[in-house]
Amino acid sequence: MAAATSTRRQGAFRRLYRGESRIDFIGPRRRWYLASAIIILICVGSMAFRGFNFGIEFAGGNQYLVPVKPGTSLTNVRAEVEGVGVQVASVQIAGTGASQQYVVRTGKPKNQQQDAAQIVDVKQALVRAANVTVADVTTNEVSSSWGAEITQQAIYALIVFVLAVSVFMWIRFKEIKVAAAAVLALIHDLLLTAGVYSLVGFEVTPGTVVGLLTILGYSLYDTVVVFDKVDENTRSLLAGSRYTYPEAANLAVNQTLMRSINTSLIGLLPVAGLLFIGAGIFGVGTLEDLALVLFVGMLTGAYSSLFLATPWLVDFKMTDPRYRNHAQRLLAKRSSEAAKAAGRASAASATAGPARSAAGTAEPDDTADSDDLQSRIDALAGAPRPGAKAPAKPPAKRAPAGRSTRPGTKRHR
Repeated sequence: MAAATSTRRQGAFRRLYRGESRIDFIGPRRRWYLASAIIILICVGSMAFRGFNFGIEFAGGNQYLVPVKPGTSLTNVRAEVEGVGVQVASVQIAGTGASQQYVVRTGKPKNQQQDAAQIVDVKQALVRAANVTVADVTTNEVSSSWGAEITQQAIYALIVFVLAVSVFMWIRFKEIKVAAAAVLALIHDLLLTAGVYSLVGFEVTPGTVVGLLTILGYSLYDTVVVFDKVDENTRSLLAGSRYTYPEAANLAVNQTLMRSINTSLIGLLPVAGLLFIGAGIFGVGTLEDLALVLFVGMLTGAYSSLFLATPWLVDFKMTDPRYRNHAQRLLAKRSSEAAKAAGRASAASATAGPARSAAGTAEPDDTADSDDLQSRIDALAGAPRPGAKAPAKPPAKRAPAGRSTRPGTKRHR
């Protein structure tokens, strides 16, 4: 049993590696739409009601730079600053070697008097936590206008990127429907990634914005690979009678599935190292913002290119009467051939049925019983059975020597 299971698994992996898997991505596409719609609604609701945890580059605040001394840690620095009643936006380590510094960012109070008092309290806390002097602590004020400028430039870059993608896909595949499916997949990836940031509560920094723009290129790359294979499988589709457009698209997804998996794994492994090891274990906070957006964006891009972009393309294509009529003719032909095959099978079964019935319902042969009864009767009556050999007659008595046993013969002396 275990050997058979192992053999089946090896066969499945072998088919997947060769692009010969037969997973149905297109058939249950309404399920993928429903699942994605629910997730997007949750993300949009979180963004609308919970909002984002903006860093001081967007919200404004104070930034403190403290040299890193042996025997100190990020945890102690954060705990000491929060102990004086100040909310810490982030604590990171910047630089390398002897130039390493703690970068502590706090929010900005509403009035200048509270701000001045807060700066004094934070400096004293950092002196105790980092084992430095007050002169070693550098204070900078961060304006929220810089974050607003970054956001504005990012929105402009996003609009230009989406327009460029639409034009490229239109020219490459010579159809606006392909561009529409790809752009919808990009918007889905953006909303889901931003929603995860809102749900998790990670701080939004300029690194987050950069990472968000980076994942768009990754998502587009995977989508173009799948769409290129779909285009190859459907070039002469209307002139043939082998596949419908949804079947050809599903075949293309299966043929590129292993490539999509390999690309996703190769991209996710280093990003996962940055997120879980660099930021999670070693506490390098500067990597946290960029790593999370890249990790979520890559996962979302791989999912959307397989489960959303191609099904959307199929739905857009099937609005064309040519592809819809072709699919209807092909399905009707298959149905007719299946009905004929079922009729032939039914006729063959009907012909073979009476013979099997006659053989199986023949009357029981009671010859053996009658013969046995007759033999018992004959034995009791002393008569031979019909057709039985007659019993041998007893041998005649031999005449004495010198006498003839034949009547009328003379005796010779």
